[in-house]
This record gives sequence, C-alpha cells and structure tokens, in this order.
Amino acid sequence: MQSKADTHIHTTYSDGAVAPETLVDYVVEQTDLQVIAVTDHDTAEGGLAAQAYARQRRLPLDVIVGQEVTTDEGDIVALFVHKSLPAFHSARAAVQAIHAQGGLAIAVHPFSAWASLGKMAGVGRLLAHLPLDGVEIRNGFPTNTLSNRLTQWINRRGPRLSELGGSDSHVPHTVGQAFTWFPGRSAADLRRALLARRTRAGGPLWTPASLCAALPLLRGAGLPAYEHTHVYGDEPAAPGDPHIAQPGATRPRPSWAEFSQKP
Repeated sequence: MQSKADTHIHTTYSDGAVAPETLVDYVVEQTDLQVIAVTDHDTAEGGLAAQAYARQRRLPLDVIVGQEVTTDEGDIVALFVHKSLPAFHSARAAVQAIHAQGGLAIAVHPFSAWASLGKMAGVGRLLAHLPLDGVEIRNGFPTNTLSNRLTQWINRRGPRLSELGGSDSHVPHTVGQAFTWFPGRSAADLRRALLARRTRAGGPLWTPASLCAALPLLRGAGLPAYEHTHVYGDEPAAPGDPHIAQPGATRPRPSWAEFSQKP
C-alpha cells in the first residue's frame, strides 16, 4: 500500500495563514493525505499543537512534529523532533542537533535561492557533504520547476538520499499538491521508508486554481508578520537570552469550517 505525506507545511506559529488546528481540519476534510509534518520556522510548537489536536480528536491523520531550522548555510527541516531547536551558524551543527533528538534531517529547497529571489535559503552544494537523511526534490513553490530538477539530478548522481516532495504551504489550499509517496500508512511507516530510501516525490507545484482559492483568506487576514529572532545553538548564549528562537506573533484565525462557509 502506498500513501501520501506532505512533509513541509507552515502555520501561524511562524508565517502560515492558518492555525495548526485549522490546518489539521482542512487536511482531514479536503485531502487524501495520511501523514503531514508541520515545519514552522524556528519553532516546533506548531507541530506539537497540531499533533495534540489530531490525537485528542482521534482523527485519521498522523502529524509529525517538525521545524524548519535556520542556519547561516541554508534551511534544514527537522522531522520527528520533540522540542524546538535554535538557529545554527553551521548546517552540520543543525543536523547533529536534529539527530540528537532522534529526528531526521531533510535538505529543503537546496538550490532555490535564485528561483525565489533569495527568499528560500538552501544548503546548495553542501547537500553532498552533510549527514542528511533526505532531500526535498519537489518543493511546491511555483518558481521551483528548474531548481527541483537540478536537485533531483545532483542527488541521483551524488549522495542518493531519500527523495521527498513537500508543498511548503503557507495557506491550506496548496497543502498536498507536492507530496511524498511512501509504503505503509502511518508516520512510523514514513520514517522507516525514509531510512530505507523507499520514498519518492509526487504531485504538481502550486496550481493557479489553488492560489485563486486562497485569495479570500489572504485578503481577509493575510500572512502573519514574522521576523527570524535567532539565538544560535552552536555558540554560548549571553546571560538572560532565551534558549530558543521565539516564533512570530500569531493572530486569531477562523476555523476551517467557519472559513469554508463564508460566501
């Protein structure tokens, strides 16, 4: 049995448009995904909230706690972590910290900086030199067609990491458009498949129809204002500094049921 997972999604805990609970409701009601990973920038709290909500309601969806970890050398997604990670100067230090939690380290949009006008920071050539567990060869952002192909080409001629698709969604309407195929159905199955290199990327990039569907939500509330506020994990913190980077401020959002009922 092959199932679908979306391993790269944002919520209001960083720069996403909907709360973790709203995201979970949307995925259950509107998609055929069996597993999602909530990967907010600089915090795992969005993933923890989404996972708790799905479990409390016994919903037919496995939620992986994740985080998009900021490093000076490019972003790395942590999957299967238990608490928030700080920022890091070095990508290798971030990978080591993810592994120390028992998590898996995924290079996301590694060559997308030029395709996103610098908005997406990836590890680039370090892909071949880091102890990573997987690489996102299909990022859903619509300008990434060529950079996705480049990532796949480099991976298959070099490190041969497990290949993933992730929507990189900040609105619910694009969730699951780029996704990961894996054997099984659960988050545990996905983890085993990643370690065995038995995953594959699927789905399109964000479609025009999904972006048009998101316009009422973006016009009504917009994306949260968010700034990276980093305490680096690979150097001593100054006295009184917080231990981890703090997520951006969140704003109240309607539930998916409330939003979908609006004209």
